[in-house]
This record gives sequence, structure tokens and C-alpha cells, in this order.
Amino acid sequence: MHLLPSSADGRRGPALVLAGRLLLLLVAALALVSAFELARARDLDRARAEQSSTERYLCPMHPEVVSRVPGECPICRMALERADAAGKGPPAAARTGVVDVAKRRVVTQLVRAPAWLAKGGAVTALLHKDDLVGLAPGEHALFFGTATPGAGTPVHLSSDHPRPWDASTVQVHFQIDRMAPVTKEETGWLELAPRPRELLVVQSSAVLYSGAGAYVLAAPPGSHTFTRRPVDIGRILDSGYAAGLSGDHFGAIVVLSGLEEGERVVVGDTFFLDAERRLQAAQGNPAEVVQ
Repeated sequence: MHLLPSSADGRRGPALVLAGRLLLLLVAALALVSAFELARARDLDRARAEQSSTERYLCPMHPEVVSRVPGECPICRMALERADAAGKGPPAAARTGVVDVAKRRVVTQLVRAPAWLAKGGAVTALLHKDDLVGLAPGEHALFFGTATPGAGTPVHLSSDHPRPWDASTVQVHFQIDRMAPVTKEETGWLELAPRPRELLVVQSSAVLYSGAGAYVLAAPPGSHTFTRRPVDIGRILDSGYAAGLSGDHFGAIVVLSGLEEGERVVVGDTFFLDAERRLQAAQGNPAEVVQ
């Protein structure tokens, strides 16, 4: 004979299920509250540790950015650096140690420059200023016209003084060797045979540019500061002429004036160091550099 459950047993089953669900919710809520309190306690402990800490971290580019913990500058995103006992951060140059010296190098290469032939046989070429080193009136060269690129016409350097063209190039006048008059104007290029020239060079990364011209960050002997130094530059050489400079994979640039052999210049992170220099100058402090 099949027995049906009583009405009391029928009501007890759903009640037990509901009670179990409520118990699980209560346990989950207690676990959530415990986790929240634990995280809050950790945050309070960390905040107390930061308040009691004497360490300070500064941005090397923005000294107004100060933190008690390591991190990054919210302005330039550079890593904050630990301040010294006086509360000052290390200068950017001390971070990187990026100082090199200007050196003399013997450069031997074919000189090729844009040129044009005028009626009468006068050839005008645009040469870099450093290409003039060792040139004397009568120097022989070849002019190649665009119409006949395979046939070079012998020319020689005239006695006319070079005329400035831009910051690094000059107009130099040559004359065709042959006596036959030239009746057709033509553009092309001029080639000077390779010859050794001793030139003062620095890494190309040392040179910065502004509306006033090229400049470097020079560090005088015995000084812990660097200053802006205007320079007159020539051509940029390939990495083969940078041998002996720090970081041979960089190219070299010829310095015609503004630096002497052996003078120290900043060659790495130059843009950021110059920005720091301007900031320090605005605050009345010289920018520092390491020996």
C-alpha cells in the first residue's frame, strides 16, 4: 500500500532548501566583509609606513614631483629616483654618464656636391664648409652634367672667395679647363678626389638645433655643470668616422668652430638634459654633470 507524505513533511522540504540558501548567502557576505576589512587594514598599514618613511622620490626632469614611494612622473612618465639626504635627486647626467670629448679625426672620402654650369664656363658648387679644408685655388675636380652623367668635364677652383649659402654650406666657384666657350647652361654635380683632412668631430647625438643655430652642451674642465655652447658645424659623417668616440655605432659630425679638441660634451639623452638645463636656469640653478 503506497503512503503519501504528510502535509508537514511537504512543507519541511522547501523550508530546508531556503534555509540552506540563506546560510550560503550569509557565509558569502561574511567572507566579502572580511576581505574588505583585510584590504583596508593593509592600505592603512602601507599609508602609515609611507608617512613614517624618510625616503623621497623625485622626477629628474620635474623636481616639483615628489613621492614617498617609487613610481613614475605623472607629467613625463619618467621613473622617479630616490633623493639624497639633502632631499635632492641625482642630476640626469649622473644617471646616464653620457659625457664624451671632441676629437680630431683624419677623414678621407670622395666629395660630391650639387653644382650648375653657367654660360662662359663658370661652375658653381655647394660645398660643406669642412670640404674647404685644404682646398687651394687651382684644385682640380670634375663636373658631371645631368645630360651626360657618364662624362666628367675637368674644372679647377677659381680664386673667388666662397659665398655663404646656408648654415653649413657655401657657394664655391670653379672654371672649366678647356678654352672653348660654353653656350648652354646645365645642372649636375661636382666631384673632388678623396684627400686626407684632419677635422674636429663629435658624436652627432651631441648636437642640438634651434632657431639661432646648432649648439652643444659643453662641460668645462673641473666643473660639475654644463652650459649651452653655439657651434658651427659641417657635414655628418657615417659611423666609420666615429671610431674612437664613445659608442662607435653613432655617426659623427664635423665641428668647425665653437669647440676645441678635448673639450667635454654631452652625447646621450641630450634633448632631455637640455630641457632640464632650461628648467634649472629658470629656477636660478646650474645644471649638473658628472666627471
